[in-house]
Amino acid sequence: MIPDQYREFFTATASTSGALIGLLFVAITVAPERERQEETRMEFRVRASVALLVFSNALSISLAALVPLVSLGWWCLVSSLGILLFAAATTRSAMADRRRSPGSWRPIGLVAGLLVVVLFETWAGVRLVRDESNLNAIRILNYVLIADLLMGIGRAWQLASMRETGPLSSLRVLARGEAGAAAVGGNETDDESDTD
Repeated sequence: MIPDQYREFFTATASTSGALIGLLFVAITVAPERERQEETRMEFRVRASVALLVFSNALSISLAALVPLVSLGWWCLVSSLGILLFAAATTRSAMADRRRSPGSWRPIGLVAGLLVVVLFETWAGVRLVRDESNLNAIRILNYVLIADLLMGIGRAWQLASMRETGPLSSLRVLARGEAGAAAVGGNETDDESDTD
């Protein structure tokens, strides 16, 4: 059972993630040509899928937390398994795409971010299965949901512009200019900036 002081947080994250899912669908439908282009197809699909995945994770966990007498720990563990399977599938797809076209976009940073989410969500889930009122686990889960929303917003923004917009990429642009940053990153997307 979730303590009453956390109900407002879960209500807010459920509302926010629901709204962001709607906006994500708008962003996807505004730029369908990127999905059809061979050179941006994988990048577009992965970014859209990651954004939807983390928004859906935040939505499902938040809604489950609002259901009276639910075991939130099991919800966390099942959601973590889903994210882990998606990360494995994304890695497999990226490796296959890499063999077909060397120098293509690599989602290593995205996969690493998803694995961090899985790690903390699983940690919180195991503790909540053992003790449903474990406040440390609930707090960690709150931070995971915040990270989900921020990660999804970042992926959706990158989806809209199809270029890196994170802190490392921004610093690279400031230091080298737009052309220098693109030359370093190949096609403006590289491993280290995926987690920005």
